[in-house]
Amino acid sequence: MARTSKRKVRLESQLLQENVPMQTYMAGIYARLSVDNHDGKEVSIENQMEMAKEYLKSHAEITLYDCYSDLGATGTNFERNDFERLMQDVRDGHVNCVIVKDFSRFGRNYIETGNFVEKIFPFWGVRFIAITDQYDSAKQVDCNQALSIHLKNIANELYAKDIAEKVKVSKQMKMERGEYTGGVPPYGYIVEKINGKRTLAPEPVTSEIVKQIFERYALGETFVSLTKWLYEQKIHRPSDYKKYKTAYQQEGQKLVQWDRLSIRGILLNLVYIGNLAQSSKYIEEAMTVEHTHEPLVSDELFYRVWERIEGNIEKQKRRPLRKDTIEDIFRGILYCGECGHKLSRMVTERKISYKKVKTFVFYGCSNIKRIDDEKCKSAHITFLQLQKIILQTLKKEFALSSIQVKKLTTFNQEEAEKRKMRIRKTQSNLQKSVYRTDVKISSCYLEYRNGKMTQAQFLEEKKKLEEKREQEQQTLKDLHIEYSAIDREMEKQNQFIRMIVKCREHAKLTAELVQNLIERIDVYDNKRVKIIWKWKDEVGKVLGGTCDEK
Repeated sequence: MARTSKRKVRLESQLLQENVPMQTYMAGIYARLSVDNHDGKEVSIENQMEMAKEYLKSHAEITLYDCYSDLGATGTNFERNDFERLMQDVRDGHVNCVIVKDFSRFGRNYIETGNFVEKIFPFWGVRFIAITDQYDSAKQVDCNQALSIHLKNIANELYAKDIAEKVKVSKQMKMERGEYTGGVPPYGYIVEKINGKRTLAPEPVTSEIVKQIFERYALGETFVSLTKWLYEQKIHRPSDYKKYKTAYQQEGQKLVQWDRLSIRGILLNLVYIGNLAQSSKYIEEAMTVEHTHEPLVSDELFYRVWERIEGNIEKQKRRPLRKDTIEDIFRGILYCGECGHKLSRMVTERKISYKKVKTFVFYGCSNIKRIDDEKCKSAHITFLQLQKIILQTLKKEFALSSIQVKKLTTFNQEEAEKRKMRIRKTQSNLQKSVYRTDVKISSCYLEYRNGKMTQAQFLEEKKKLEEKREQEQQTLKDLHIEYSAIDREMEKQNQFIRMIVKCREHAKLTAELVQNLIERIDVYDNKRVKIIWKWKDEVGKVLGGTCDEK
């Protein structure tokens, strides 16, 4: 048999490769800057992005889809906002190539990084490129290069742990020397450098305000009376103090009243600063302070205030909760027409006879109780009044228009089909995710059997993956129930529409109807209501826009 020359074989191979179409990739460039400050300027977000874009210029088969970056995010875990966005685009099929400057920018966790590069990305068909490490998963990797990659990932993880330990020890040493290691000082204090140490010292003006708050609260004043006193004294709340750099209102400055949480924060913050707390909840943290900073109030005054706070907490715990059994059908769509604030829901009970108690539900703006310029003049409106207004408005709209019931019910059916389509898509994605989770569990077991993972690591990872799978399976069950209920809900809505058109008095609103019919409700003074409908397209020509009713 005649031998084929090597030159002929090479030529035939080259011709075959030329006829094979080049695979194209949609790339996601990922950049990360660590929470520690040891990453130099050469690995800044901008430089990482620029390096990746330069790399793309010499690779025509790769097209940029989007850029992703996490600023101030640790590489020891993968719980990062833009990284999760990148992974979502990968799962959705938008990205099939991930480009980073080097492995350390992708992550410093050896096991997790290796799992992504060797298991997850190959399973998803995603190409992974680390530019300066000269790694491209599309190219065949020899044993030496694979070993080099593993060593780099181990070094990255050890570096992250070493830096974290150094930062922790440094902070601990500063705290033991009585140095303040926090950021913005608490209200009443300023940061001063004494003998080269950052130390908290009383701020002359605000520290006196803090003392008066403590003294007044210890004498029995409430948060409401303290709010009134602070406003009358024209004292800026802490956030405005930082903004204006003055404790008291000056000409041209807006004065906003203090809220309950701000006053409570002043009374509780000193637990960590100068005083030792009696409460078992805070005693451990307070013991570590040991008067390293000068307290603004005496221990005796502090204890009196703390005893009163603890007493109020115990009273609230013993107070019986009012049973709210009435469904909140207007959740998330009620707003105050005067100030734009969301309306609060309140439930009260009144005795209408010796044995019978009736529950009343009404809505009101929380800004009614304000004492500053943001005080709202809006009034309360009851659930029954609101329901009556909406039903009457619906009847008027249908009566004045020539719109047919069939058109409305058809529109309703189309919306139901859109909902079902969205649910089917979500179910499909979840089923794929459950399958991938099963694959990951199998991969972890193989790594454990091959000695790449300890038993403890395998069991921990297996537990996390099984919990994730269980949650996804539960979500699938919930979606199945929701999908099954769509047609029943649609029929109820169509029946309601028919009843409204026929002006039947016993028609009642439900949460599903309100959410499908109404975009927003603004309630004004004198119980005037503005309704913004959700109807669109042809139906919107009749019911679109706004409707005012009193």
